[in-house]
Amino acid sequence: MSLAQTDFCRKYGFDPQSPLCAHIMLSGEVTKVNETEVEFAKTALFTRHPEMKTWPADHHWFFAKLNITNIWVLDYYGGAKTVTPEDYYKVTFQ
Repeated sequence: MSLAQTDFCRKYGFDPQSPLCAHIMLSGEVTKVNETEVEFAKTALFTRHPEMKTWPADHHWFFAKLNITNIWVLDYYGGAKTVTPEDYYKVTFQ
């Protein structure tokens, strides 16, 4: 994911490939959500993409999640920083 997906980089004149236009890279294993997670996944997805509610069922869509194992943040010159999944999930928003 990148700040280039927002208007931030354009607003400040940053090239989308510049480290100043921050990027976060997540890797891990994609797994199908279990039955207790389906409603949460539906709400999360359809809130952001309501048009997907009407996509054809015969395409056999399913809900999945990324079990994160590695995180890298590139937000300045000098290389990416490694963030542990534990630290990532501890973040609180102000």
